[in-house]
Amino acid sequence: MKKTEKLSRFNPNQSKNVSLFMDSSIAEYLEYMIHGFYNGLQVLCELGGLSNDELETIYALGYNYFTYGKYQNAKEIFNMLASYAPYTAHYWRALGAVNQQMENYREAIAAYDLAIATDELDIVSRLYRGESRLLSGYFDEAIEDFKDIIEITVDKPNFSDWSKRAELLLSLHKLK
Repeated sequence: MKKTEKLSRFNPNQSKNVSLFMDSSIAEYLEYMIHGFYNGLQVLCELGGLSNDELETIYALGYNYFTYGKYQNAKEIFNMLASYAPYTAHYWRALGAVNQQMENYREAIAAYDLAIATDELDIVSRLYRGESRLLSGYFDEAIEDFKDIIEITVDKPNFSDWSKRAELLLSLHKLK
């Protein structure tokens, strides 16, 4: 697969990859959403209601729950945000992070997949997805994520910490 194909926007044919890492009911729901959004289905936030500022206030509440170890509360908030505004990558990343902390690695990977599908240059989600893949035994996929991060961040000094972390994880894995 070429690098440009790997980093291209998410398409509905890729949803099967997401379902490998999730319970079937969640995977079916996400597949429905992906196909629907890809085909022009309106998302909840387009129907009106909450403003971006209000969504970010709710996100901050979820982040605070996450920071203080209240993972189930944070997960509920991030689930709602990701459903309400599915094109917002950091909502998917937050959902992935809380699942990763809860050791629900398959769900974390799926959420990170959707964050990356929304923002293909989301280095943070790519790194966390690699960590979740590593922790769940998907070593080849994790190594691929870490190598992608190093390649993508070569000319981006503002991502040097993330690149260094990917390099460290890659080197530690090679030691095994």
